[in-house]
Amino acid sequence: MKLTPLFVSLIGAGLFTLGCTALFGGNPASQDLPVINLLNAAIQRRFEDPEPNRLGMSRAAMPQSFGAHYRPSLISQTDFRPENEAEAAIVNDLERRHDQVGFYLFGLAIAESDPADLNFRALKGPAAVTKGTPRPAWYPPQPKTAAVKADALPDWEAIYPLARRAMKSFQDGGHSFETTFDGWDIAARPVMASQARCVGCHNAQPSGHAHPAVLDRPIGGVLFAFRRAS
Repeated sequence: MKLTPLFVSLIGAGLFTLGCTALFGGNPASQDLPVINLLNAAIQRRFEDPEPNRLGMSRAAMPQSFGAHYRPSLISQTDFRPENEAEAAIVNDLERRHDQVGFYLFGLAIAESDPADLNFRALKGPAAVTKGTPRPAWYPPQPKTAAVKADALPDWEAIYPLARRAMKSFQDGGHSFETTFDGWDIAARPVMASQARCVGCHNAQPSGHAHPAVLDRPIGGVLFAFRRAS
């Protein structure tokens, strides 16, 4: 595989993230964490280069969900569309490993919002990255009437406490958050307010949280759920 300059830079970003992370203690799935870090680096680059009406989750997953909860298209196998060779190489590598991967995006509001509020500014997802990743049966704001799929990605309500814990960790200066949950490996990474326009945009929104976005501080995070298909 030819390594483009962008892919090389993503590798560097991924390895830097890995260096700030405590790996899963003795967990065989930790061998996939470097590729998850590459995926995170690719998504973070998208956030640093927003497009009109494609901010937040809409910048990382289709269909667009700007101003609303995220809901996947059930006729699509995946929700993450590679935009360049480097991103395609990451997804191809994950699928070659038979990895099932999904991700969620959470914001500052999750630290203070009650899950019962179903605040889309607190949490969105999951979005499926690789083919064969089973999505949950329920996405808010629809009534939760369907039975929980035992083998699927954790749904919005189930993952909420972990995402909140990750956000509070980032606000306290943490660089990463990792655990396991219901058969999935979980890796969370902060999204930083790296530019003044990020701060201005977030603070201009009726976010529903008390603490405004601050330059060079976390404004949210990405949480990845991943595992090898059996």
